[in-house]
Amino acid sequence: MSKLRILLYGDIDLNFMDGSAVWLTSIAPVLSLNKHIQVDLLLKAKEQNDRLTTALKNKANLRLIQPFEAFSTMLFQGARLNVEEAVNIMSKLHREDAYDLVIVRGFDLVREVMKYEEFRHITVPYLTDFKHDGRSTEAERVDLKRVYDHFDHLFLQTKETKEAFKALIHVDGEKIQLLYPMVPESEGVPSFRNKHHRLIYSGKFHEDWYTEEIISATKKLAASDARIHTQIVGDKFQERLREKDAQLRIKAAFKEEAAIDWVGAVSRERCQELIEEADIGISWRSATLDNDDSVELSSKLLEYGRLGKPALVRRTKMHEDLLGKDYPLFVDTEEDFIQKTQAVLSDANLYLTAATMMFEASQYFTFQAAYTRLKEFIWSFEKRKKRIVFAGHDLKFAKMIIEHFEAHPGFDVRLDTWKAHEKHDEKHSLACAEWADIVFCEWGLGNAVWYSKHKQSHQTLIVRMHFQEKDLKFPRLMDVAQIDKIIVITPYMLEEFHRIFKIPRYKMVYIDNLLDAEKFDLPKKDGKEFRLGICGILPARKRVDLAVDLLEQLWKQDRRYQLTIKSKHPKDVAWLMAREKEREYYEAIFARIEQAPWRDNVIFEPHGDDVNEWMSTVGYLLSPSDYEGSHVSVSEAMASGAVPIIRNWKGADTVYPEKYIVDSLEVARDAVAEHTFTTKEVLERKQFAKYKFDRERIVHEIENLVSESITSCK
Repeated sequence: MSKLRILLYGDIDLNFMDGSAVWLTSIAPVLSLNKHIQVDLLLKAKEQNDRLTTALKNKANLRLIQPFEAFSTMLFQGARLNVEEAVNIMSKLHREDAYDLVIVRGFDLVREVMKYEEFRHITVPYLTDFKHDGRSTEAERVDLKRVYDHFDHLFLQTKETKEAFKALIHVDGEKIQLLYPMVPESEGVPSFRNKHHRLIYSGKFHEDWYTEEIISATKKLAASDARIHTQIVGDKFQERLREKDAQLRIKAAFKEEAAIDWVGAVSRERCQELIEEADIGISWRSATLDNDDSVELSSKLLEYGRLGKPALVRRTKMHEDLLGKDYPLFVDTEEDFIQKTQAVLSDANLYLTAATMMFEASQYFTFQAAYTRLKEFIWSFEKRKKRIVFAGHDLKFAKMIIEHFEAHPGFDVRLDTWKAHEKHDEKHSLACAEWADIVFCEWGLGNAVWYSKHKQSHQTLIVRMHFQEKDLKFPRLMDVAQIDKIIVITPYMLEEFHRIFKIPRYKMVYIDNLLDAEKFDLPKKDGKEFRLGICGILPARKRVDLAVDLLEQLWKQDRRYQLTIKSKHPKDVAWLMAREKEREYYEAIFARIEQAPWRDNVIFEPHGDDVNEWMSTVGYLLSPSDYEGSHVSVSEAMASGAVPIIRNWKGADTVYPEKYIVDSLEVARDAVAEHTFTTKEVLERKQFAKYKFDRERIVHEIENLVSESITSCK
């Protein structure tokens, strides 16, 4: 199976830790959770440190591309790529080995990508750097609309962002996919208790992120309780706090205040350790940023939660939706901050409550949860057709299924036709097993045993079982754990396979046999009211003798009754004639017919593909077998409008209406007189067959099953 190729680039310098850097170093491992996805992460800047990239290295399917090394012959304007340089390199990489999907972040970057037609249909921009409300300028809204119209899809962070985006540019939002913040899985359940009276802030330094307010509140808390101190993680000053005087003032405060421990920039792993060692996370922001219309969700808030820490957070509608309106640590003012910090550090029950609410909220945003939400969308970019092999000794019942996949633009089809239950060209089967994404075994016989033992981890294996498997060894030999789904054609056989072979019910799905109902919807020939039919009389369990019994009974009432037999002749089937009991059975029944006064009313029709034409002559289709799976001829007969006369073989009532099921010769004889050919009754039978066994519906059910099984493997 070839890999889905994804190129990932953010206009983000990973030498500095902030929310955008955390996002980039989260989406990369999320996408590479599946080993069948190859992720190329193009870096923006020369590595000055590897605090954020260490965890991304040494993954077989995640490649970090160092542009200044990989494209050393290019002339660069600095130590960080500008958007023109970045997209030029992206184009070179795409021409070398085409990508299925490109994900980019940064509005200026997106504008540049729009100049390259090759990226139009495979790129999904992740937009964050725009105003979400009335502060958005007309020029920005025009740009947003251009982006929306240009690409097939785009990512936004939350449903609130989506609604704000839709309102800004007046679109329906159908192109928008949600890409929530992502955090690593929790390693077990945290202790949910205060250990050190330690607060922690991790992130950028910015006026709206209340950097100086946190310093002030920490001083006041430490004055009331010397045990309380705050750890500060990060080194990125932004906006007005980047000014020299502001930086010097803040750095001095960090250094001078004994209750503050500024550790600077650290790796993501070290940051996790520091959060684990702390007791309360700080996600307190200004009213300007976190008002009731806030649409962005802090990944750092989720980091606090997944590590079992309660967090001080401003009350907004989004935070209420995330944590619940009754979350106890919503803070707006410095007074709130101080009072609630003191309360939660002194009250173990309050701490447990707040920490548990944070932890449970964070679980929706883990890496695995993120991949599960994304995978269907991500894999929709896969351009290679799915490769499906149909394997089995007798593929006639799967003919319409095979035709459906052969005509489907998303699939390539190969056949592995076995000579018998266990005989096959193993070289050809091995080639099929190597080539396939999906293997569909028609019958659960030697083919299913072999493929269940040769299935690769990325492949889907589906087995369709009928009836004869019930009395054979093969289901016991299958490696059921390797089989994704087993299709059974009747509810009765589902229970039988569970009872006899202990196949788990969840592994099986009931999907009816299928037929081309329209093919059988032909005008009935004259004389149908007196013509019985039986299709297939081999082997003896088909009980053609009972069909002859019924003809004899009816002939005595009215000599116009006939029995037409469409089947291979026993003498033409060597293996059957080699069985003494079978041979004696047929010799006796044919001798009986030859000696009977109604012998001329028994008509033999050769086996062939003209069953629909033959059905147009039949008024009553007999199913007198000792046992059957679903007996396809019965469904074909009903599609033609004929009356089925079904002996009460086990499971018949799970497939066909009870009014056509008989339990004695006398009841069968009466049923012929009881069922008529009024327009209403004929239409009822045709509609039953078309709905229950309809070709189009059932092939799509099977296609959906195949697609779901593929998705579960991804």
